[in-house]
Amino acid sequence: MRPESRLLAGRHLLPLLADVTHLQSMSLADWDGTLRLARQARLLGVLAHRIVRDPELLSSVPEAVHGHLRSSINFAAHRLQMVRIELAHLEAALPAGITVVLLKGAAYIAEDLPFAQGRMPNDVDLLVARRDLDAAESALAAAGWEAETTDAYDQRYYREWSHELPPMRIPGHALEVDLHHTIAPVTSRTRADDALLESGLRPLPGSRFHVLSAADQIIHSVIHLFQDSEMAGRLRDLVDIDGLIRLHMRDEADWQTLHERARRHRADRLLWFALQYCRAWLATPVPQSCTVGQRPPLPTRMLMDLLMRHACLPLIADDGEPRVRGIARGLGQLRYHWLRMPPTLLARHLCHKGFARLAPRSD
Repeated sequence: MRPESRLLAGRHLLPLLADVTHLQSMSLADWDGTLRLARQARLLGVLAHRIVRDPELLSSVPEAVHGHLRSSINFAAHRLQMVRIELAHLEAALPAGITVVLLKGAAYIAEDLPFAQGRMPNDVDLLVARRDLDAAESALAAAGWEAETTDAYDQRYYREWSHELPPMRIPGHALEVDLHHTIAPVTSRTRADDALLESGLRPLPGSRFHVLSAADQIIHSVIHLFQDSEMAGRLRDLVDIDGLIRLHMRDEADWQTLHERARRHRADRLLWFALQYCRAWLATPVPQSCTVGQRPPLPTRMLMDLLMRHACLPLIADDGEPRVRGIARGLGQLRYHWLRMPPTLLARHLCHKGFARLAPRSD
């Protein structure tokens, strides 16, 4: 692999995400790799929107790049319309007496948040209280949504140990729906305070939906990236955290609220990592005096740095995957499972999955 390929995300993609005026120092050759990385990270539409907002800045972009920017904006607009169509179907299908919360990208789009322009969503995430989960699932099933897995073990895994039901989709629809009853797996190391989440809900004007409080949106995005994912190729999640912080963290009181809610959700260590990488990679305006919980021990910080640099960042892999990236992805998978389940349940889960892979398949 060309050495410059490994460094390109840090050389141009991250600086562009931190400050789009960085493009004024880029050559056409620089754009070649950066476009590919941004597309791989599902961030090209986001960058394109930031660039076209300023006609003078757009004029600094080589003409050969303009078509890539326009096509990414058009594709993102198509995906956004798919979300709005799905939300209209969901609004009609879900019982009126249930409080339904939009999570992550669906919430950002429904709120028309500026940093959500150019997003390319694959699903719609909903949250209902555990007491309303059966009624919500039944209503969706009656309206045509079907679970995408019928395996008995997977169904049990989702219903007893996860924080959401198996993904659902109406046949022929572009997006799947993930129905949550909390924002972190019920067996995971970090467990959100559901009563605290519910107390901070905000209704969306002109809609039957709600969204989380600003601080809880940040914390949910942090949990999603740093605990509830394998971290591979998830730079977009860090960009979401950056966007939410820039939008909502205006004064010291906001930061104090964020810190206190992170502590109550038992996510203060995860937030510590999020703020470190947001500040270092995206120049997120995090006050230097801002501290969240205790600084993690050195081995934990070293592992996170390996995962973030070699798994989270996108990579041009024309010559194959570097060994260190494969190692980082493997460690990310191990960490993901370790944080989601206690040891006994994890051993049972991995044994089941291992035997399932070895079992002969019936065609």
